[in-house]
Amino acid sequence: MSFPTEFDFVLVKIGDGAEPTEAFTLLCGLENTTINETVNTTDRFRRDCEKPGSVPKRASRVTGEQWDITASGVVNLDQIDLLNAAKGVEKNYELEFGRRDGTDEGEIIATATGSAILTSRTINGTQEEGTMEITLTGQDVLTWDSPS
Repeated sequence: MSFPTEFDFVLVKIGDGAEPTEAFTLLCGLENTTINETVNTTDRFRRDCEKPGSVPKRASRVTGEQWDITASGVVNLDQIDLLNAAKGVEKNYELEFGRRDGTDEGEIIATATGSAILTSRTINGTQEEGTMEITLTGQDVLTWDSPS
């Protein structure tokens, strides 16, 4: 019997841009992560030359690819300055996909890395808690290092 390789959590980390070895800082408090990879298309419609009165049929042309990440959770006031400095700036990000295994760290089973721009940050304060959502607009390719 075979089962899918599943993860229990995703850690979002931001790079500091240092050379030659970049260090990544966990964006603590972000507990929900959505990765959206999209292929952009343009639709064209063509008629059958032998049936000029027929309804044209769609032919899609791939025009590009993009990826975006949305992460949400609680506000971590200790990292407001870090996120302020990242707004509108292309930085490297790392996603670590982990499983709970009884240790404090968990087991990291896969990663995804890429350059992105923090294009949106929404902070919401309620009587119960402060929440935050960020959007990262991917640049170039999101590289996956999947489990072997």
